[in-house]
Amino acid sequence: MSFSRAVVFLWVASTRNRVLHQLRRLRQPKYLVGAGVGALYLYSFVLRRLSYLDGGGEVPPNARLFVQLMLTAAAMGTILSAWALGPDKPSLSFSETEVQQLFPAPVSREHLLHFKLTRGLMGAVMGALFATVFTSRVLNPRPELFFMGASVALATVSLHATAASFMRTRLARLGGRGTVIRWGLLITGAALLMGAVLAGLREHPFPSGSPAPGALRRWVLTFLDSPALWPGRVLVALPLAEDGASFARRLPLGLGLLVLHYLWVMKAAVPFEESAVGRAEERARSREHLSRRGGQKTPPRASTPLFRLAPRGRPEVALLWKNVLAGQRLGGMGRLLVAGVLGGVVAAAASGEGPAEVLAHLRLFLAPLCGGIAVMLCVFGPSSVRVDLRMDLPRLEQLRALPLTGRQVVAAELAAPALLLGGAQGVLVVLAMACAVWRGGTWTETWIAGGLGALWVLPAVTLGGLFVQNAAVVLFPAWLPPDGERARGLEAMGQRLLTLVGTLVVLIVGLLPAAFVSAVVGFALYQLWDFGIWALPFAGMSAAAVLVGEVALGVVALGRAFDQLDVSGEGRGTGT
Repeated sequence: MSFSRAVVFLWVASTRNRVLHQLRRLRQPKYLVGAGVGALYLYSFVLRRLSYLDGGGEVPPNARLFVQLMLTAAAMGTILSAWALGPDKPSLSFSETEVQQLFPAPVSREHLLHFKLTRGLMGAVMGALFATVFTSRVLNPRPELFFMGASVALATVSLHATAASFMRTRLARLGGRGTVIRWGLLITGAALLMGAVLAGLREHPFPSGSPAPGALRRWVLTFLDSPALWPGRVLVALPLAEDGASFARRLPLGLGLLVLHYLWVMKAAVPFEESAVGRAEERARSREHLSRRGGQKTPPRASTPLFRLAPRGRPEVALLWKNVLAGQRLGGMGRLLVAGVLGGVVAAAASGEGPAEVLAHLRLFLAPLCGGIAVMLCVFGPSSVRVDLRMDLPRLEQLRALPLTGRQVVAAELAAPALLLGGAQGVLVVLAMACAVWRGGTWTETWIAGGLGALWVLPAVTLGGLFVQNAAVVLFPAWLPPDGERARGLEAMGQRLLTLVGTLVVLIVGLLPAAFVSAVVGFALYQLWDFGIWALPFAGMSAAAVLVGEVALGVVALGRAFDQLDVSGEGRGTGT
């Protein structure tokens, strides 16, 4: 059997086995329901995107010009980054199976290179297909022309990236002379692009007063006509062809560039086997480390625990301590919070022209910024901070060995992320109140009263979201992907949609009694006892008490389900 026939057989057999594996999983109702929901969502979404029957296919000229500018800039950025970024070794990557099966086989380097180039071409076609489905209606009224043009453009970019990695490897072998040549070419390209920008500004300077009609359009046209942007302009022109005649005129140049890049890759090819083996081993080590860290990509870091674990005490506190320490070491949420607050501070400071104006902007924006981030943690925090049953369920036998009942395990698992998220929300709300006092004004009292109420409500709502996430893990453990892996496929998309909808429904149902009690308490204090705006803290406290009581009842029921849980019989993750 020839190598090409063997490769075709490998791809066909792999695709067939993958499809059969997915179909076997659909025998189980938990996968069938997820696949049905995912298929329904994808069907409606794709049909809506592909409805070109409304007759409104014409793209406005200004919008089309802006799209052309963005795509050209993206193409040029991709071309330059292929030369500037990445290690000085071939970028070809092979899976562990491909390394084990193909490298020892009597296969020439040229055949292996053609194998990877064919895979790259298939990836370009699939990328063009998805771009056609989801974006071509905005970019081009002719989806078939867009698909063919995007396939040629993406394949050319893929070949260019491969050729650039080969050339970087060759230049690296020349030592300092190769480095000078490489960066000289990059600096020359960047200088040409900056010259194109400056030429456009020189020909069409921005007016000091109100801009003249069409001034920005003329500047963009001048910039796009620059010779420095010719490669990106050629790549973008083919998928943006509006009719068959213009597509036919541009097609020879696009295909010519594709053929030239193919010849360039074949001519510039260097030995890539060693780097491919090293890259495959590195991916294997990364997957192993990812599995050990419970699917977290960020490596753990040393940190001081929030509290010391006493040698004696309630056993569930040890589980709480372990998960809190894991959340501290992973540290992703804290960095995101700091980045969000600092980003808002920098944006507010950059919008001012002097120190006084900068301080005024900080006083104006900091309180809403901190309060908004605290509210957003209620939405995204429960799904992001996973130091609970989602992390520990693969170690179910170890949890069962602990001297804890199911209720105690569930309560301790919920307490750790609730403590981390609630603490972050409390700090943010206190910062918002402090910033409101710093700003002053008539709304200061409202900010303080609302903040005191939010100190109770936000952590309670977050606790409810965490309970729903962990209840889904206990009731549907097969929907939890294996360690360090991401669930893929139609049923995985449906499972995520069902989890999202279920979370929203349960939260809304749980919030209704809390909202009713809060409204009664707040109205009574506001109207009967004349508390005014200071009724908000007591209303928030009563709402939080109801939510915590609901979660406590749910923990009791979920603890009984946890005692009866058998992961081995559920076929968790991707197993059958």
